[in-house]
Amino acid sequence: MRQHIEQDLSKEDIFRMIVKHLDVFPLTSLEAIREVIRSSLNQRGLIGGITKQTGAATVTYNRKISDQDIQFINDCICDLLNSRVIQPGINDDNLDLPWISVSDKEKLKALVNTLP
Repeated sequence: MRQHIEQDLSKEDIFRMIVKHLDVFPLTSLEAIREVIRSSLNQRGLIGGITKQTGAATVTYNRKISDQDIQFINDCICDLLNSRVIQPGINDDNLDLPWISVSDKEKLKALVNTLP
């Protein structure tokens, strides 16, 4: 398992990215939210194709998102569900998870306004 290093995302970083995503895409899916986080980790070089120089050899491997980052994503989604900012479903054809929609736009705007 990957050690949590200083460059990794904190739960607050992940929460901020999810809130910003929901502000732009109030009808979305859990997978779309996870992809936003994966993309950020990939851009930071924390997941994806990693190349390391070990002595005279160069080693390349594919690092996946850590269990800790996945837990942070799930915690943030649960926090938003519990505070009734989001709810399962986006329309009559997609009433349940993994689809989600913003249920309280005022609460979401308040969260967006508190982001640094």
